[in-house]
Amino acid sequence: MKSTAERALLLEALSDKVLHRLPPAVWKRLFLGPEGETIRFEERHLTLVHLEVDGAAGASGEVTERFYRELQRLNSRHNGRLDPYVDAAALAAFENPGAAVRMAIELQRAAEGVALRIGVVSGVCTLAFFRVQGRLWCTPLGAQTERAAAVAGTAALGGIVISPETYGSEGRPRVQGDSDTPDFQDSELDLSSLGWPAADGIDIHC
Repeated sequence: MKSTAERALLLEALSDKVLHRLPPAVWKRLFLGPEGETIRFEERHLTLVHLEVDGAAGASGEVTERFYRELQRLNSRHNGRLDPYVDAAALAAFENPGAAVRMAIELQRAAEGVALRIGVVSGVCTLAFFRVQGRLWCTPLGAQTERAAAVAGTAALGGIVISPETYGSEGRPRVQGDSDTPDFQDSELDLSSLGWPAADGIDIHC
């Protein structure tokens, strides 16, 4: 169980993350209304795959669209959980580190014409669960998501960087959480379907 101070920080982080992904009325009900009671937090051992697309490389819209369709297909095939992510990037969470690495490799092969950097990290990740409009959503927060982006940033264009702890990770799924935290796999796949299209970035519709 999180302390009051820890929970307040997580609520702030969740609010900041979804503020521009939800219509104002939905955000207000979640953080200032009765739907706030549905918010739960959990820590799990997960493997995160961060994809960063270099828009300066000049891939055509058709090529990029085809790549993101392939991303959706591979994510589904390997049982990942796609999370909306701004600035021409995407984040997928996996309970199985081997599946995460396999998807990263297949994405690298599928990225013809797309300037892509991929980072793969494993470790304890904070998940936020909440219900909006009667549907369960889950999104990762905190240092692990930032670390995944940083690791991807160290990759050469077209390359993958895999953190050492990903190899041999045993995938202990649940570390700590509220007693009534929902199951990770029961959550909906795409937070962006609740929100307005972002002015920048890429929405991934699963």
